[in-house]
Amino acid sequence: MAKSNSLESSKKDMNFFSEFSSSSKQVGSYLSLILIVFLGLFVIGGAIYGVVFLQTSEIRNNINKLNEKMQSESYQSELARYTEIQISMSELNQQYYDISSLFVKVSNLDKVGTKYMDTIYANLPVDTVITKITYADDTITLTGKADSYYSPLDMISNFTKAKLFSYVEITKLKQADISQISVEELPFTKKYDFEVKGSLKSSYSVLISRLADDSEATPLTAISSQKLDVGTQYSESGINTYTLADGNTYTLSRVMINNAAITEAQMTAIQQSDTITGLVTSAVDIKLFYMLSSANGGVQG
Repeated sequence: MAKSNSLESSKKDMNFFSEFSSSSKQVGSYLSLILIVFLGLFVIGGAIYGVVFLQTSEIRNNINKLNEKMQSESYQSELARYTEIQISMSELNQQYYDISSLFVKVSNLDKVGTKYMDTIYANLPVDTVITKITYADDTITLTGKADSYYSPLDMISNFTKAKLFSYVEITKLKQADISQISVEELPFTKKYDFEVKGSLKSSYSVLISRLADDSEATPLTAISSQKLDVGTQYSESGINTYTLADGNTYTLSRVMINNAAITEAQMTAIQQSDTITGLVTSAVDIKLFYMLSSANGGVQG
């Protein structure tokens, strides 16, 4: 019986050591697997690092080559040339814009036919020069100089014979200022300045507007319009005051003719005669401005 117990005890001891040996083998196999995985990761990481290192080296070499090229004399010369071209292109674009803008302005302006210009220069006296030609509202204005006081008169006579204008007049004829002319230049200096205005149409419109002299130029009544033959007088009386239908009376404060203010002397003459008159040589646009009279509780200008 004792022998049987001893055998059983021996078996138990052998089973204990066999379990320990089996566990040790499992741990060893896990360590081997971990080592293999680690080695695999190390190899893969090394391969990736090698690829990245090679790519980085290639990129660095390319950057160095590009820097060398950019610092080279030929590249700097091309860069400077490119900058000059860019500046030139900018200037050319600005010039193109300016020319196109000028072309638009010129294309929208009224033009004088070449036949008028040819006839004008063909009928100038020999001692007369034209310094400026202005065309507006079917009227040509000639500004120039002459040696003789009678040369502008001869020029008008020539224009009349050539039937160039429906009406022509001298609007200015005075002796030139020669006080600043040197003795050497004096023999070559024209002694008279003149301005001649010629009408191309046989009749023109005369517009008269009555407006409140405020920031908005409020109309007081409808525009008066009439068409008169060139060379005739226009006249509008009773302009010093204007009374509305509501009884408010307005007093004339200023006058503009063709968008230009008249002189104080002209304004005084108009107020004294209570009439505005003028010669029709072109289209006339008269604007009469009024202030509400103080008698009506307004402010007199």
